[in-house]
Amino acid sequence: MARLCVNIDHVATIRQARRTVEP
Repeated sequence: MARLCVNIDHVATIRQARRTVEP
């Protein structure tokens, strides 16, 4: 369960970074 939470957090961070790069 903890690993899943970390995975979701990581994916969210990557998505945010991509959104910042793309308009």
